[in-house]
Parts: sequence; structure tokens; C-alpha cells
Amino acid sequence: MIGMLLVSHGRMAEGMLDSLELIMGSCDRMHTVSLCAGEDFESFRAKVMEAIRQLDSGDGVLVFVDLYGASPFNASVYAAARMAQEGISVRVLAGMNLAMLLETAAMRASSSLQELVAIADAAGRDGISEPLVVKEEENGGDY
Repeated sequence: MIGMLLVSHGRMAEGMLDSLELIMGSCDRMHTVSLCAGEDFESFRAKVMEAIRQLDSGDGVLVFVDLYGASPFNASVYAAARMAQEGISVRVLAGMNLAMLLETAAMRASSSLQELVAIADAAGRDGISEPLVVKEEENGGDY
């Protein structure tokens, strides 16, 4: 089964996993790594690499990060390159949201890593709605 690693600034990753498990129940082969205030980047990057090693069962690991181009993303991309040297397949997706996590968790047992990347990408995009505009007269002015 493909491992899933959630990586974020602060405790966002833990909150996402908590929400995911509230909806789906306990999830195997999932882990979180959070970058906390004042944490050394090198030790954070080492935690990401160790988590990937622990999650890989031979099918690879999909890493979700909160923000493209930021420290959690950079650490994850670095780790993916290092893991490739160890024979571990890793893909990194930025813009983590609950919709993509739910769909990915549901489909990962029956999908390849590359298929799962496409599933996660589509679910993440589909999980974002158009802005909802509520006119005051539609709800009687009560919010």
C-alpha cells in the first residue's frame, strides 16, 4: 500500500489527519511531520526523510505539503530526490486539502503511485468551489 505523508507549517498536518480519521476511521501507513517555530531546517528535513522510509512498503510514498515553494515543500522535494537514490519512489503534491486526502486514502490500495497523484490532483481541484455569494434579502438579513 502506498504511504501517505502530510507535511506542514505548524500543526496543520496533524489537524488534517485528525479530520481524515474522523471521517474514514483509522488509516494505516499515514504519518505527519510539522515544522514548528524555531526548528532547525536540517533536523526537519531529516524527519521528513525518516518518515518516508518508515512509510514505504515498496509501493512508494505520496507526500502532501501545505504550501508550494515554502520550507515544508523544499524539505519534501529534497527528501524525494534522496529517497530516489535509495530506490524509494516518492511524489510531492502541494496545496494539501481534505478533499484530496479523502479521495487518495480511499483509492490508494488499488492504485499505483502515479495513478494516485492524478487522483489526488483532480480531487484537490474539484474540492475547491466557486465563491458563494449570499444576498442579504435571500436570508432575511440573518447570518
